[in-house]
Amino acid sequence: MKRRVLLSVAGGAVILLGFLATPHLLRRVTFFRVRQVELIGVRYIAPDALLETLGLRQDQNVFDDFEAAEERVLRLAGIVQVRIRRRLPGTLRVEVSERIPLAFVSGPEGLVTLDVWARPLPYDPTASSVDLPIVARPDTLLVGALGAVRFVSRDLYDQVDWVETDGNGGVRLVLGDRRILMRVPSSPGDVDAVLAVAEHLAGSGREYEELDARYDGWIVVRRRVI
Repeated sequence: MKRRVLLSVAGGAVILLGFLATPHLLRRVTFFRVRQVELIGVRYIAPDALLETLGLRQDQNVFDDFEAAEERVLRLAGIVQVRIRRRLPGTLRVEVSERIPLAFVSGPEGLVTLDVWARPLPYDPTASSVDLPIVARPDTLLVGALGAVRFVSRDLYDQVDWVETDGNGGVRLVLGDRRILMRVPSSPGDVDAVLAVAEHLAGSGREYEELDARYDGWIVVRRRVI
């Protein structure tokens, strides 16, 4: 019985060593050379930039260690998370999560994309169909107000064309010929109150030019002068 146990343990060790050695051996097999790369979750960042950052070699094998490649991708400003998976025989699946762009701001060479902290993102506005509000400057208060609006109502957020300071410590959201004034920092509750008033006015057929939500507990409605 003791001999059987020893043989069983020895056999298990051989199998384990063979399993651990398999990836190392398969890296030498040209059949598993990387021939295709699938990018999953890529919407804003340029695919060419992501592929360049991966730094794959011509002789790359799907059983290679891609930890260094994942770390390089994570250093891109717009990437939150990345995972590289293999799909045999020769495909790599690169799954990423991107930072959500909230606004554009004018830069020396055109529009620059900003995240919720007003940090620039390496997204090319001309390479995607994303349509974002424009802020007067890369300010966390301006972009933060947009973030609160987007969190509560994507529809209202999509109507915003321009965001600027109002000169009195608040922000002004321009929606075509209408304006919404909000205090900073803006909360989801502030946005809910604005939506409730706007829906009430629309339901009663009354036009407005400006909704002023800078005051605690109430909203001033400034009517459109015809």
